Amino acid sequence: MSKSYGDVKALKGVTFSLSRGLSLILGPNGSGKTTLIKILAGIIRPDRGSIKLLGRDYRSVDRGEIGFALERPVAPPRVRVESYLRAVAEYRGEDNVDELIETFGLWEHRKKRFKELSQGYRRRFLLAAAFAGRPRAVFLDEPFSNLDVVSKVELGRTFLEMKGKVSIVIVSHIISGLRGLDSFVLLHNGEVVLNRVGRDLDTIGGFRAVFKDGTVVENDVDGMTALIRDGRELLRIEPITPEDMMYERLKGPGSETWRACRSPTA
Repeated sequence: MSKSYGDVKALKGVTFSLSRGLSLILGPNGSGKTTLIKILAGIIRPDRGSIKLLGRDYRSVDRGEIGFALERPVAPPRVRVESYLRAVAEYRGEDNVDELIETFGLWEHRKKRFKELSQGYRRRFLLAAAFAGRPRAVFLDEPFSNLDVVSKVELGRTFLEMKGKVSIVIVSHIISGLRGLDSFVLLHNGEVVLNRVGRDLDTIGGFRAVFKDGTVVENDVDGMTALIRDGRELLRIEPITPEDMMYERLKGPGSETWRACRSPTA
């Protein structure tokens, strides 16, 4: 799928797949993430290409089957939290509003108008709206914005609990401690750099063993053990976070930082 704005190519023939469960589409600013979610939401159209959602062309999917929470927390200023959630749930055919108010910590704010909410609670409210009525799939654009550290951790745990009932796709420039991903896409400059689904996700992250002679072993317990038995002195074992993996993948082998992380093997 491709999308351009004049001479600017936002998406350059991207192809990827996501599984059911919890998915993350990750990328720095300007990578094409927002363009992608706007296409899925029907706000704009791609120049060419196709999208299948729930096994069908995305344009034929009933709007009640999917939920969206876009990056900017915008809603009519006078709308009240609970009444709005119930209207959305009624449209989708199932009332799960009490559960959502509890899940997203909105109980004390359920009677407030949107304009009376802080930025953080506006975010919580619109996230809850995306799940109202139990859609089959939910797309969330930068859901961790305007949230404190505790709220981010709690939200990540909430997504993990909910992914068995609804497929959740998070579009973000940060991981924010997400666990239990079922699929992953890394975007950069409008292109797919990495796509992992299911067991292939095990290759994201891991550990790095650094030896005194400069040898570096990544994600290979047997190889590390063999070197130790051979008399090599182990300096340290450090985790490779997904952020490390992404930085190295995006910066490429020409960067000084990449070479520093990847010491030459003796």
